[in-house]
Amino acid sequence: MKKLAVLLFAFTFTSLLAEAQISAGVNMFSSNTFVTIGSNPDKPLFGEGRISTGGDIDLELMGGYNLVQKEDVNFYLGMALGIWDNRRDNDFYVGIPFGLLVKPFGGSKNLGLVLEATPVFPSDYSSYFRAGFGFKYTFR
Repeated sequence: MKKLAVLLFAFTFTSLLAEAQISAGVNMFSSNTFVTIGSNPDKPLFGEGRISTGGDIDLELMGGYNLVQKEDVNFYLGMALGIWDNRRDNDFYVGIPFGLLVKPFGGSKNLGLVLEATPVFPSDYSSYFRAGFGFKYTFR
């Protein structure tokens, strides 16, 4: 089951990036730290894959829509689907991320600060709210 989920995740993510510029980042949330690879976050629709760097392995696929797009800030709302390995069982969850991508560095619009919050709804446990910040670099 775990291998199937990883293959499905990889196939879906590869199709998102087929004709997109790539972004990479690190998000430090209250629940975990994620390394991210995604499409161009300055497009109206974007996506990213996330893998946790903690003891347990979490995989997450997030799709977002920029509600506000300016030259130096984007406000987005999205949907996240994830799986975590909590050593007992594989558990799925759904999240509704919303956040800001702020590009405060005047000379470089490629580097940004991410501020994100997400209500998370696991399949077997009670829901919780995670929040945090991160950094994202877009390769143009």
